[in-house]
Amino acid sequence: MPARDPSRRRRILDVAKRLFIERGFRGTTLDAVAEAAGCAKGALYLEFADKESLLREVADETFAAIRERFAAQVVGIESPLARLRETLRFAFREYAAEPLFPRLLREDPELKALGVGQRADQLAAAKAQNAMLVGWVDEGIARGEIRPDVDRELVPAVLGVLRHAPQHVQFGVGLGGPAGERVLDAIADIFAAGLAAPKPATTRKPRKKLRTRS
Repeated sequence: MPARDPSRRRRILDVAKRLFIERGFRGTTLDAVAEAAGCAKGALYLEFADKESLLREVADETFAAIRERFAAQVVGIESPLARLRETLRFAFREYAAEPLFPRLLREDPELKALGVGQRADQLAAAKAQNAMLVGWVDEGIARGEIRPDVDRELVPAVLGVLRHAPQHVQFGVGLGGPAGERVLDAIADIFAAGLAAPKPATTRKPRKKLRTRS
């Protein structure tokens, strides 16, 4: 067996991600990955048992990087309402900046190779994220920023649906619709407006009549 190369696993992961983006899961072969990574196929099997396990690690690394960016860009926002709106904007930015998942979603909507929704760690992470979002809603209600009658437990589900909007927006732009960024900004703003608590009515002071000189 060839000796373990400490940098080999990193090269394989980087090459595999590029090929998954360019060719999709089905179009990427382990032969192509090994050749592009500059290693024998047998050496690749020392690192990964099959193409599915390779894709899972590529996806896990990508998700980890996204979580780090989310923590840095969104979690620290003071206003819970603004935090929820920025969560949606963040999802739109990541869709544009991270081409791996849009490519896989177009190719295999169920992402069976990733085991999405099946692994215990993914289920736990999804539950923790949903709890965090519901907590933000509760915080917003307590601070008077979010409507007290909002169905708080459905907010994560609504966010989950809306974060796929870029796929539909691209289709609309192709048919001559408004610019994609403009539509996505409007979606985020309308989502936040639907959560926002109504502003208290203000009583207008009567205007003073101007005295006229006789």
